[in-house]
Amino acid sequence: MSTPLVFKFGGASIKDAQSVRNVAAIIERYPDRPMVVVISAMGKMTNAFESVVNSWALGDLPGATKALQGIQDFHAGIIAELFEQVPTDLQADLAQWYEDLGQLVQRSDRSYSEQYDSIVHHGELISTRIVQAFINTRVPALWLDTRTLVKTDDQFRRATVQWGPTQECIAAAVQESKVYMVQGFIGSDPAGRPTTLGREGSDYTGAVFAFCLGANSLTIWKDVPGMLNGDPKTFQNTTLIEELPFGEAIELAFYGASIIHPKTIQPLQKKGIPLHIKSFVDPAATGTVINSADQATPQVPNFILKKNQALLSMSTMDLAFIAEHHLSAVYQLFAEQGVVVNMMRNTATKAVFCLNNDAIIIPNVIAALEGDFNLTFTSNVELLTIRHYNESDVVRETQGLIILQEQRTPDTVQFAFQRL
Repeated sequence: MSTPLVFKFGGASIKDAQSVRNVAAIIERYPDRPMVVVISAMGKMTNAFESVVNSWALGDLPGATKALQGIQDFHAGIIAELFEQVPTDLQADLAQWYEDLGQLVQRSDRSYSEQYDSIVHHGELISTRIVQAFINTRVPALWLDTRTLVKTDDQFRRATVQWGPTQECIAAAVQESKVYMVQGFIGSDPAGRPTTLGREGSDYTGAVFAFCLGANSLTIWKDVPGMLNGDPKTFQNTTLIEELPFGEAIELAFYGASIIHPKTIQPLQKKGIPLHIKSFVDPAATGTVINSADQATPQVPNFILKKNQALLSMSTMDLAFIAEHHLSAVYQLFAEQGVVVNMMRNTATKAVFCLNNDAIIIPNVIAALEGDFNLTFTSNVELLTIRHYNESDVVRETQGLIILQEQRTPDTVQFAFQRL
């Protein structure tokens, strides 16, 4: 078998019927087979499925049902544009999944995290099935169920890949000279229950397939020319990074660079598999390559902004020192609840955490901590990270902001702030 190509297309690249046609055109540009194409949920469908889970968590069955109908209508609109005659097997699969979803929202015997994974992963199942059915009208394309290929532990919403079983399953499944359509972001635990790899985890899925198949490269197709040194929707005068070392990409992903999932780089680095980030708007453009280079080209500061953050400040009831056993207990709670910590500072008597402000999880965390600690909670916070900064960058980007917390190392500065 020739070395497979591994492509990943995110939600923006399949947000409507014309985008799906564009994906088909890109696939046709690359005649080498086999090809594994990792697909995310369409457009903003992961958000839509999350709203179903949130309605379920609040006991709002009518709200969950209404959100599911909106999801069904969205996909039906795309299908109507793509097919003159909708394949009956596609109709049957979608009907089954929608029926499953209708039953899932009526269950009350699950934790939030397990129910999240059971419901949200359907976005990927539906999108890949629609895209596969369309691609198959142009080139032979097979649909594979990633739940049977990517084996994980049972940590819902942040599952860890079990590499041995996953390698065996993927190597056995990808054999023929065809295009394979697989779901990003999802897997299954030892009991066969669906799991997810963390928000935006489809990039990581691409890296898992590339690693297990020994691919020559992984290509992630985006709506930007490649990896820029900041989100162009947020920062002005951004610069295209042509080449980036694996280690630096890991650092940027850790701090929240939205272009890439934090776990994506490690399996690629292990086998020296380069990661290409290319534009699905301009497929012929060079884009960015992440590889074993010594330094970035060009060398420029990187700017990362995370919104919807909160500051949680805690001190001991008796003003005793915040000691290791306190922090250990807090981090254990964070791990159990799936809290994402983006910055942390502690003094003798206080610890301050900048967290993703998850509306479901954070109230549970506060309730668990407030009996043992004095807590202060601040919402409407954003977190700015500048890597390889200089002072002129800092002055320009923080002008007019209310800085709540600041943290510096020689390479990186972070500001938790509110806007005036």
